[in-house]
Amino acid sequence: METTHLDPSLPGVRLLQNWIREQLPLSIAVLGQEPIEGRLIWQDPEFLAIERPGSSRPVLINRRQISVIRSLG
Repeated sequence: METTHLDPSLPGVRLLQNWIREQLPLSIAVLGQEPIEGRLIWQDPEFLAIERPGSSRPVLINRRQISVIRSLG
């Protein structure tokens, strides 16, 4: 599988980076599952890493499975 680079000139990438800096809580709707809530800690071209409340390990979410990301803060 060929991985593309993360383009920081795209508005969605910049917005997610701002949410990482601000440590805002998010709700991420994943296809076929309940929404996942937590704080975005990093992103790459394939995955978002979400830190859920009370968990010591992040959850990785494949970007292709995401339908909606919204800020809860």
